Amino acid sequence: MNLRVVALGEAHDLAGFASGNLELDGWLQHHARQATGQGTRTYVVIDPDGVVVGYFSIVPHVLDRGDAPKKLARGAPRQIPGILLAKLALAEPLHSRGLGAELLVCALATIVDAARAAGGKVVIVDAVDTTAADFYRHHDFEPLPNRADRLVLKLSTVAKALGADWP
Repeated sequence: MNLRVVALGEAHDLAGFASGNLELDGWLQHHARQATGQGTRTYVVIDPDGVVVGYFSIVPHVLDRGDAPKKLARGAPRQIPGILLAKLALAEPLHSRGLGAELLVCALATIVDAARAAGGKVVIVDAVDTTAADFYRHHDFEPLPNRADRLVLKLSTVAKALGADWP
């Protein structure tokens, strides 16, 4: 399947997007454009017919050192700079094809590029449910000690896995 990832624009029709998660669908349809004006960047996955079949959103973020896993917190500043992978969703008909992992890789590559320009030490993600948390753990994200739905991964680890220069 030939898919493209582009920045969310006014021309993109979001009304029919359905990932199977009403929270993620509703955010894209009702809040993504407004969030863009407030600093969040949303990227949509477009199929050959121009239909939005996935998306992810990123935003600069900080992680308090006291909330971080011990090995990440050691020697870190009080607030660890990072990028939040705020949302990630794939249209339901595309589930179970390995495309979720491909979308994550695309999101992580975008995050590494952004962090090279703006700085950052970690990728942070808030899993929408336990299935999502399992997905991120499968891809080497580590849950915070006191919050299983918030997970982190060092940007240097991401860059190395992608074969990208860091920093």
